[in-house]
Amino acid sequence: MQKRVIQVYKAPHQWVNGPPGLGDFVRGTCHLFEKLEVSGMEFRVDISQTEFFHLIEHDESIFQVGNEGRIAQAEEYFVDHVALHHRIIAFQHSTDSELYICTNLGAWHRPSLNDATCEFIKKFYRFNAEIERMTAQALPATGYEVLSVRCGDSFYSDPNSRVQANVEAIIFSLIEQKILPTARFPVVITSDCYELKCELARRYGMLMLPHKPSHGAYGNALPVAMDLCLLKHSRTNHHINTWASWWSGFSHYTSIIFKIPSINYRAPSFVQEEVNAQGVLITAT
Repeated sequence: MQKRVIQVYKAPHQWVNGPPGLGDFVRGTCHLFEKLEVSGMEFRVDISQTEFFHLIEHDESIFQVGNEGRIAQAEEYFVDHVALHHRIIAFQHSTDSELYICTNLGAWHRPSLNDATCEFIKKFYRFNAEIERMTAQALPATGYEVLSVRCGDSFYSDPNSRVQANVEAIIFSLIEQKILPTARFPVVITSDCYELKCELARRYGMLMLPHKPSHGAYGNALPVAMDLCLLKHSRTNHHINTWASWWSGFSHYTSIIFKIPSINYRAPSFVQEEVNAQGVLITAT
């Protein structure tokens, strides 16, 4: 009997925990693929209950449209990844043919992925022609770099919020001392704080896509798809995390999937941590 593991994104209000951001979902998908690659089991992704599903070209080698009831009941593993490991082993030895789960499995500071994983998850980034056109229309054809500034989940629910003055000062300093002096191409700004995004574009002459930010795979999935499309075509991705001490699944994982240099600054120290296109971590001294 062929067994299949399905990484799912549920419909709204079906989650036991909060729904993952798409960066978390991508990270979990990458590491599930690696875990299952040598197991003999099939692996698929099911985001059919989301708006995001309609923005990607459907490829049956990664996507499936499964049973809605099974998707709603999918087991969630967002903290206890050891439990997930044991669950997969139990599934292998069971008479069940399918296991529906959702996880953010994997290290946030992973510097590289193997080629097979990258080729699999790149299919998640095959946006439809309209997404590619809308994204490219606002950007220079000669190339660009992206700066993502992460301020916190609360900014998605209140797009008029502003960051505190002391945090703004850190952001301004990193841009002026680290990012702009080394950028080889025009910089495009994106942020979960819309007011900050507009302010940085005005203050430093950065480019930006005009939409307000969104989070996750439904509710307003178009901006999320456009930001991912923006990142996958970038020459270098810079990421400032003022909110938490991790690199972004959204920005950093997109970078290592497409072998794009990724430069991260994270609270509280904001030390420069660069992962080059070859997957080598270089930490500033």
